[in-house]
Amino acid sequence: MSYYQKQYENYVFPFYESIIKGRNTASYYYNSLQTQNVSSEEIIHNQSILFCALLKHASQCCPYYKKIIQDYGIDLNNFTGITDLNKLPVLNKDIIRSNFDSLISTLHRDVIWTKSTGGSTGQPLHFAYTQESYEWRVAMSKRGYTWAGALPGAKQAYIWGVQLGKLGRIQQLKERFHHFVDRQLYFNCFDFDEKAMTQCLSGLNLFKPAAVVGYTNPLYNLALFIGDNSKIKFAPQGVICAAEKVHPYQREVIERVFGAKVFNTYGSREFMLIAAECEKHEGLHISAENLIVEIIKEDGTTAKEGETGRIIVTDLHNYGMPFIRYEIGDLGVATSKICSCGRGLPLIADVVGRSLDVIRTPEGKIVPGEFFPHLMKDFSDIARFQVLQEKLDHLVIKLVPTTELSEATKKRIDSEVRTVVGPTMVIKYEIVSDIPLTATGKYRVTISKLTGEQNG
Repeated sequence: MSYYQKQYENYVFPFYESIIKGRNTASYYYNSLQTQNVSSEEIIHNQSILFCALLKHASQCCPYYKKIIQDYGIDLNNFTGITDLNKLPVLNKDIIRSNFDSLISTLHRDVIWTKSTGGSTGQPLHFAYTQESYEWRVAMSKRGYTWAGALPGAKQAYIWGVQLGKLGRIQQLKERFHHFVDRQLYFNCFDFDEKAMTQCLSGLNLFKPAAVVGYTNPLYNLALFIGDNSKIKFAPQGVICAAEKVHPYQREVIERVFGAKVFNTYGSREFMLIAAECEKHEGLHISAENLIVEIIKEDGTTAKEGETGRIIVTDLHNYGMPFIRYEIGDLGVATSKICSCGRGLPLIADVVGRSLDVIRTPEGKIVPGEFFPHLMKDFSDIARFQVLQEKLDHLVIKLVPTTELSEATKKRIDSEVRTVVGPTMVIKYEIVSDIPLTATGKYRVTISKLTGEQNG
């Protein structure tokens, strides 16, 4: 551990979070380093206590849950916690959209924060959360990243999607200062042409991060671009893949080029880090101090060892807008095994069905599919969208509006897309009433039909 990192962990991190920000993130983080090692039985016991308290609050302060408790005839006095979870119905995105106000706690209406998902299924979701739940999410993310060598204060490079639109100067200065103190260097993967990747490699070699964090496909494409391990002039402890599932062929290339193990993670805008691989790579450890994660089959029963099912998440600390048995829209493989690392945190064997097609430009840039949900989440007048690429220099962007789109909105969307895909791309916008589901019952946000030859 470097001198700066030790000082950061002991003084800078807790001072910044507790004194400057007035948050409990640091204390939650340090406590989680201990609780990750308790037995699985103790973790389940603690989850049950937290869940019963959450459900009691929701039944008293959230009109939606008050009605659910009544309609399902649930006796909270005899509710035992996790073992009774299946007595409650599943919450989904459509229910949230239709019952947003009644899901908000009457005690938290004036203090909740709001956020939108990028809408990986083509339809953004607006939701609310509390400061306490945010503190837990950040703490769990930091804890999970430490398993890959990304300890607080250690140098970390991010191959990430930057915030869209122009930031004010004050906001820019705040972000730069925060990244400087945290020793984090960001590279915009939404603008990853050959020149940008060359600059990225130079920047990485100069910065020499202890860990590299990034969207899976841009990381993979960067590794393909670098190609030769000898071009890497630093030795990261780990490479953390986020936003998409990392496939074995991608893992092999990234590990070979960067000379470090890949750590798969699973997260979402609703909860941040849900689960992550540790150094044993025997599955993804669930952030169990903050979340309950179920994997259920189509008939609603719990998936058994090795079975694939729907991922259901309960946030134990979001009292502002309780997410109780929320179906996130992904599929996971269940396991009851305990990792040989010794942590009692439960595992997800694997997460499947999360992949967004990349878009390629005539200039040779590769745009990750995540760019489009990242952009469209900011437009409340767009219900769904889909991006189709059948030719290298042609894009079709289908939009399902909630109301007639203004010229200003159309120009703003086109400007943001054009900035990323370049000047020679022909972009056709289609206003449609609906976007059909795939054969598996989901929307695909980006669809690339380029042949291998067109892909280069």
